[in-house]
Amino acid sequence: MTECASRHDSDKRVIRTKKAIKEALFKLMEEKDISSISISELTQKANVNRRTFYIHYRNITDILDEIESDLVDALGKLVEGIDLEAPQQSAYDLFIGLNSLISVEFDYYFHLVRVDMRGMLMSRLKNIIKGMTDLLLERMCRTHGKSEAVISAFIVGGFFNMYLEWHNHSEGLSVEQAAEIASKMVTLCFENLGSNYSL
Repeated sequence: MTECASRHDSDKRVIRTKKAIKEALFKLMEEKDISSISISELTQKANVNRRTFYIHYRNITDILDEIESDLVDALGKLVEGIDLEAPQQSAYDLFIGLNSLISVEFDYYFHLVRVDMRGMLMSRLKNIIKGMTDLLLERMCRTHGKSEAVISAFIVGGFFNMYLEWHNHSEGLSVEQAAEIASKMVTLCFENLGSNYSL
């Protein structure tokens, strides 16, 4: 077996092991509070030994931190793929993509952990989108320093607060309809700034 093939098999084994640990954790979390789960019962449920667990994680919190980092990374990649030349379409795509990440790919995490959506994780997600917003502000208006930071905070805060309101009370409004509203509101903010606007 070549070194490359051996590394590939090793990588696949790591992925399988981590997946087994995460799935075992979520099964246990359906039965009890996370603070009551021991490493011993987790490794038994995952069918891995304690030594294997400690190769990948120091404790159970590390597993949750890794999931959050995966979500942050996924959102970063989503933002990188968005066309900044079309702000309205960008905001629409971002809303749809954010919802897909939170409600589809990471739904099990939010459901079981009951993450505070206005807490630390949301701050990390906001910072990623703020980077995109700052780039748009630089292209579309001549604001600098504190003015630009305040405008960016307003746009990003409004976008996320609307998403949270829709996510928590989405009855009767599809994700496409909500994304359309969000994209129009973001576009109105940028259009009203204009190239000659100053604070």
